[in-house]
Parts: sequence; C-alpha cells; structure tokens
Amino acid sequence: MPIYTSDQNVKSGVPLGGLGAGKMEILPSGVLDHFTFLNNIHAPLSSEDPKHPKGVLGFHFGVFVKDRDKKTAKLLQTVPVGDHPLIEKIKYNGAFPFAHLAYEDKDLPVGVELEAWAPFIRGDEKHSSLPAAYFTFKISNPWTRPIEVALFAAARNIIGEWGVGRFNQCGDTPKALHLSFFNKKAQAHDPSRGEMCLSLVKHEGVICSHLSEWNMQAKPFVFDRASTTLGPAWEAFSQEGVLPNINTERLVTGESHQLGGALAAKLRLKPKSHTSVTFVLSWSFPGAGEGHFHESWLRQSLDVAQYAVEKRMALHAATKDWVKELQGLPLEPWFKDALLNNLYPLVSSTLWTRRGRFAVFEAPRTCPLSGTLDVRFYGSLPLALLFPRLELKEMIEFAEVQRPQGYIPHDLGLKRADLPSDSTNGLFWKDLNAKFILLVYRDYLYTKDEAFLKKMYPFVKKAFYWLAATDKNKDFLPDDEGADQTFDLWPLYGAGAYVSGIFLASLLALEKMAQHAQDESLLKEAHLWSKNGRRSFEKKLWHKNYFIAYNNSKGVLSQQQLAQNVKAQKINISCMASQLTGQWAAHLLGLGYIASPDKIKKAVGTMLELNAAASPFGAVNGVLPSGERDKSNLQSENVWFGTTYALAGLALLEGFEKEGWALARKAWENAATNTLDPWDQPDLCSAVDGAAIFGDHYMRNMVLWSLLLVAARKDKAIQGFLKI
Repeated sequence: MPIYTSDQNVKSGVPLGGLGAGKMEILPSGVLDHFTFLNNIHAPLSSEDPKHPKGVLGFHFGVFVKDRDKKTAKLLQTVPVGDHPLIEKIKYNGAFPFAHLAYEDKDLPVGVELEAWAPFIRGDEKHSSLPAAYFTFKISNPWTRPIEVALFAAARNIIGEWGVGRFNQCGDTPKALHLSFFNKKAQAHDPSRGEMCLSLVKHEGVICSHLSEWNMQAKPFVFDRASTTLGPAWEAFSQEGVLPNINTERLVTGESHQLGGALAAKLRLKPKSHTSVTFVLSWSFPGAGEGHFHESWLRQSLDVAQYAVEKRMALHAATKDWVKELQGLPLEPWFKDALLNNLYPLVSSTLWTRRGRFAVFEAPRTCPLSGTLDVRFYGSLPLALLFPRLELKEMIEFAEVQRPQGYIPHDLGLKRADLPSDSTNGLFWKDLNAKFILLVYRDYLYTKDEAFLKKMYPFVKKAFYWLAATDKNKDFLPDDEGADQTFDLWPLYGAGAYVSGIFLASLLALEKMAQHAQDESLLKEAHLWSKNGRRSFEKKLWHKNYFIAYNNSKGVLSQQQLAQNVKAQKINISCMASQLTGQWAAHLLGLGYIASPDKIKKAVGTMLELNAAASPFGAVNGVLPSGERDKSNLQSENVWFGTTYALAGLALLEGFEKEGWALARKAWENAATNTLDPWDQPDLCSAVDGAAIFGDHYMRNMVLWSLLLVAARKDKAIQGFLKI
C-alpha cells in the first residue's frame, strides 16, 4: 500500500465518505482536508495552498498522557496551528477505504494509532452511501504500570456561508456523546445549509466530556493558521484530559467568530494492555439540487450519527471482509495497492440524488460532467463489478436521453445528471455509440439481467444505425471528421484506428445481442458490416507493423503516395497507444479478433517498443516511427493513465506478460511515488516529468481493474472474487 511519512508533501489522502454523499480526506500529516460534503464537490473546502495542503482549520485530534507525575498533551498532526504542541512524526498507510496512521513522539510513553475509514461494502449501495467517517484510535501501554490517557477531537461549525446564526448543541445518548453543529439562519438557497455531528462512542471505563462552544478565531478580521486557537478546550484537556462539560447553545451574532466544539475521552490504561476510542463525524446537507440518496432514509445528521454508531461493528466487518479477500489474492503487492486505491473516485466523484439519479463525474473540479460516456467506457468497470445495480442505472440513464436520430450524448450534464450534452467541442463524436453498445453487452454479460438487455436492445439498434450513417465513403467504417472522439484536441479524419477498432468490436457485441434477441435481420447486417469493415481496417490502416492513426485518402498507397498524403495531412502515421482499444475490449468480452491475429500481436509489440518506451511514466499517446513523440498536439505527445492501463491489459492478453505488468506498474508508481497524489489522479500527465496536465480524481483511471479480469483467466481464486 502507499506508505508515506508526515514530512513528505503528499497532496491527497484516502477519502472518507460515501457514494454520492461527499467526503473529506485524511492526509499523512494527520490533518483533514478537501471537504466536499457541503454540496461543494466541484470546489472542495481546503487549506490555503492546494499544492501543499495543510488541513481545514478547526478540525483536529489530540492526545493527553499522564505517566506518574508527567503530563503530555499534543495535537496528533505535524502541521502547525497556533502555538499548540505537535506530534513529531506520522507513518501513513493508505488502502482505500482505510487509512492507518501511526504516531511517533519521544515524549509519549504509549503507542497511538488511528484507523480512519468509511463504509464501502461490495454490493451494498445503501450503506456505502452513508455520510459519515470513523476515526478509531488504538492506544497501547507497553509498561508494567498503569497510565492515564485521553483522546481529543475538535470540529468547527462550517454550516452556512455566514457564521452569524451558527450554534452547537450537545446530546447524550446511551451509546454515544453527540455534538451537533447547526445554523439557524442559513438561507434556503445556500448549498452549505445543513447539519454536522461529531460523536464519541461510549465504552466501559471511559470518561466522556465536552466543551460545546468557543471562538476559534483569536483576532478580529483574521482567521489563519497562526492565530487559530483551541482556547479553553485545549487548556482544560492538556491539564487533566477532560473538558468542562459546558453547552450554552449560544447563537453566533457577529462576525470574527469561528465557532468550535470538542469532545474528549479519558481512561486508565492497565499495564501491558491496549484499548480503542472511536469518534464519528457525520453530516446531512440537503440544500442543493435534487438532494442525496441517503436523505431518503436518514434525514438529519443526528440520525446519521446514531445509525453510524449503532451499526459501527457490522459496517466495519463488512467493509473489512471484501478488502481482506482482495488483499489475499495471489497478486503482486503493488497491484493490490493500486486496485484498492484506484477505487477512490467512487467516493470522491459521484452524484446520487434523492430521486435516484446516479453518475460518476469525469473530473469533479476540472471537468464536472456527469457520466461522461467515452470515459466511463474505461472507468466504469469497478462500478459494474462492485455495485452492478448502480452501473445498470447509469446506463439506462444514457439510453433514456438518446437523441431522436440515435446519437448517444457525451454526458448526462454539467454538475447535474438531467441535462445531457452532445460533446465538449461541438462535434458529434464517433466513439460514443460504439462504446455504448459494448457497455450494454458487458453489463448484460456480467449480470445476466435479461430485463436490462430487453430494455436496452432498441437503443442499441438505434445507436448502430446512427453510427452506420456516418460512413460517407462506404468503407464500412465510421468517418472521423476531426477531434470527434475521446481525444478531443487531436483531429482525426476518415478511417481512424481508435474509432474504427472500437466500432468493429461493437459489431461483434451487436451480433451476440441480435442472436440473443433472435433478430435475424440485424444479425446479418452486423455480420456484413463486421466482415467488410475488418477488410477496410486492415487495408487502409495497416502500415508495416502497426495500425496508423488515420487514413483519409483513397486506395492502396505506394511509399511515394504515402509520403505525399502524410504531407497533405490526409494520412497520419503516428503509432497511437490506443490504436487497438477495440481489440482490448473485444478480448475482455470474449468476442474474438477485430483484425488478423498476427497483425494484432505485431502492433502490440510495436506499441510496447515505441509508445511504452517513450516515457518512464506510462505509454505516450502518439509516437512516430522514429521513436519521437508526436508533438502535433498536447494529447498526442503525453501520457494518459487510463489508456496506458488499457494497453497494458492488451499486452497481457497478447502474451506480453512481463512488458504489460511493467507498463501498468510505472503508471501507478507515477501517481504513488513520483507525484505523491494517488487519491487525486489526473487523466493526462507529462511524458517528461509525470506531472499532472489535465483532470482531477479522474474516472478513466479505474480501468486498472481490467487487469484483474485478465489475471483471473489463469487463477480460480481471482475468478471467485470477481463473481462473474
């Protein structure tokens, strides 16, 4: 798993939250950052410098120890806040949806560790959407004497856009002490109108205490890291490990007031023993759009908190079980780490409304389009494997917005899922309909849901006929007319390897579905297109040892004609890393070959020699026969995480095992060890230094899970885990 220390500048952390519920991230420095649960998924609440995140002010954990007559109290973080004492060092292990932090400090006579997590349970969409995060501290006493220990958790009232009207309220129940955060005056249109609750789970022998309010802002007009204060809460806690149990519920009536609240748990730790203390942070923010799915069964934050406390052990066990099963598979450690930690967009980037609309955002900050079909073609695989009902739901949403002529829109909407758009650049994209057909077949293949296939089949047929109509030169392949596919800055014309290959794969899937539906007419038509399209694909695009990017010329070309047409831009001989994406999809779905097996294998070898070798961070998207990167545009000359993983999978399927795994690993290690940003990956990164170029929390990168499908072909244990 990604193992870091607090002195590294790790820019993201394991997200703690739920499907469509928003999240926070816990970083190796011990701070909480990048909050998106206030209906702000597209503009996270973060520290002042996103390149060097230091945590959202006012959310802090602390420890108090009394050993004999010596008292020690420290914040469990390494980032300064005011003049409060800090822990010396933290070791951090991230294995989504768990983060493990081990705190090191020479002044502490006890061991302190934290397991931070949120429910993420395979097949259980309901509990995986719980808007809550758990923080379970384990304290160990290695000595032969008893030691007094206390844990501290502080939170800041961030309800509503204005601090005036905020108030905190403490409630004591048999199982937990709850500190709720409200804003009596938040306006109805305010996205951050809602509630939040910090809870402390009760245990036998644990003294629970609270201080429900104080002003964290020490200076008028200034609320920054240097002047933030934990004030009376920290003063009391650092003296005896308890808080004064004061709660006035006083309303904030003026500015320069950041309302804080804190809970503490104190216990006497016996010699050679250990125990645990759990805090829960939960929320409910119904004030935007169509609301959230979890609101249909838990309306208020206190309801969420009580439910989270009640179900804590069961939810933890269910989450741990499937993660443990995956970690027990006979796979390389780096690959298991990558599989788990590439699932994070399902929490960081999802929309699930109270009315039931579900979608994964392409990139919630930089490209907040929901569902983006050309990208979900790659990235939706874990959704199909772990939460198939949500996968079918999202595919049905795309079918329901199919244009009258048969075109499948590019996405379901900007920051919403009820207003689809055709594309990002005004063109009708040629890869979307073919990808839609393949996804429908994939989802049927995995779920065996006959009702789903019956519902989707008319949309599939219509999608095919729209695509067939784009073949203007009668070569049985769609005609590219510019940047009309997922590489929306790279113009392709005529027969393009990327689009044509995916189209040929979709025809094989179409034949299977037509046969299943006993639709003889479409079966014959699909077969005709497949046979003739394959002939054109090889005739027009094969060049020496790979399939060229595109050919918009006529006939078979001599070398002289080839040079002339390249100069005239009627042909692009760039070797694309994605030239055989269609073959990759066909192999995964057991559909056979889209072209000559010999040519496919030779092209894969060429891509490994050219594209994979052109950068230490993944496969460069476009490489010329000379080995030089195709610098005609930003998207051709750099590395795409998702397409790198797809090429790695194709390499494995074509027998290049060593090369395939090495290619996938260097892409993952770019995120995990080079850029130190595994839980906020881009789509496109620099071929030169691996730095992010475009995208955040990118959906496409979950395609790494396709390599697990490949590995399953040789291992029954992996087959059993996948359950397909």
